[in-house]
Amino acid sequence: MESNISIDISKNKKQAQYLDVALRSVIGNTPHKYLCYGGAIRGGKTFCTLAILLILSKKYPNSKSHIIRETFPLLQSTTIPSFQKLITNSNKWGWNRDKSNYFAYNRETDSKIYFKAENYYNDPELNAFLGLETNFIFMEQSEALSERLWEKSLERVGSWYLPNMPRGLIFQTFNPTQKWPKKLIYEPYIEGTLKDEFFFLPALPSENPFVTQDQWDSWAQMSDRYQKQFVSGDWTNFDQLDNRWAYAFNREKHLGKTFLNKSETVYLSWDFNRSPLSVFVCQHYNYTVYGIELISIDDATIYTMCEYIKQHYKDCFFSVCGDISGAQHTVSSRLTSYETIRQALNLHQNQLQYTNNPPIAESRILVNAMLERYNIVFDDVKCDMLIKDFETCKADDEGKIIKKNRNDMTQRADALDAWRYYINKYFKNFLPILCR
Repeated sequence: MESNISIDISKNKKQAQYLDVALRSVIGNTPHKYLCYGGAIRGGKTFCTLAILLILSKKYPNSKSHIIRETFPLLQSTTIPSFQKLITNSNKWGWNRDKSNYFAYNRETDSKIYFKAENYYNDPELNAFLGLETNFIFMEQSEALSERLWEKSLERVGSWYLPNMPRGLIFQTFNPTQKWPKKLIYEPYIEGTLKDEFFFLPALPSENPFVTQDQWDSWAQMSDRYQKQFVSGDWTNFDQLDNRWAYAFNREKHLGKTFLNKSETVYLSWDFNRSPLSVFVCQHYNYTVYGIELISIDDATIYTMCEYIKQHYKDCFFSVCGDISGAQHTVSSRLTSYETIRQALNLHQNQLQYTNNPPIAESRILVNAMLERYNIVFDDVKCDMLIKDFETCKADDEGKIIKKNRNDMTQRADALDAWRYYINKYFKNFLPILCR
């Protein structure tokens, strides 16, 4: 490795082991071709794999490596910054930052490391990978990638020919999951039947000396289920036991009587389905969230809902959040839904505090952490629609809310969505962003 790139894996024995296996595998000194490193967050797996690709880029001039994540924004927010840290002190690496052909290149060896998004939902046939020529593939967080991409990687790895030809290697990192990596890799590993072509190395944050106490303190805020999964590396199918999306909701803990406090801000979180139109009304102060009412009105207009709010919450100061779709203009009105709310309730512009909708699977982690760790009480009568959603809405295998059929009341989730938007806006920092 060039001397002006500093990579120290001496403090993490797992990283040193993984590097050793990779360097022996690439020259055929092991039977392994598919190297898998995973088990929990912050185990050092991404850093180590990126370091290996840098080493291979020097060892094999003119080589090509491809790092693949679910979307390009994820590459931009996680993988690329991590890679940039590794080469910050090097003048031997440059960038081509065209999003359609994004790569780093070694000026001395002419090796290239490409950063490519799978974009499965836009390209389910993976046509963007047809004809891909590469030596090494890194499927980062492969539990978020498709099994079809794994098959495509098998097809394309080792297809870029070099005079000094390395063995084609596929690297994977992942966290505990119920998706294809569990059946393909983890279960055979546990059973002792993992094929020789595979190498699996479990990684936990407890084995990474660079994890800070502040990170441990933040993870302690997570719900028990997600602590077990993401921090302790537990592969249990918790949804098989209870696949409620809001599994941490508990009637004994969360239900009671709430009262309006007009000296505190009233938060209105909107879900803009045509019918019913739903608004979650709540307050938070004294380290407690008070769910006052879930208003749900069939075939209502925004004006109808605002009249209800003005009648029942007179002389209150409002803060408005909710579904980002309410910020879009429609062909039938010159005002957005939020602008209509602002005018109807006579609000200042600053009282509109909506943000982009949170990814449903990620918000599940936050919502359940709040339900489990924060002091929250919902009115047992006026929040009945939200309570029903807590108790009946189910999660699919990606952690998303199952809501394919609006004729099925357990799949509407209008009240649950209004609650999610509120939590995402005002308690987003309750948990750290999971650094996987």
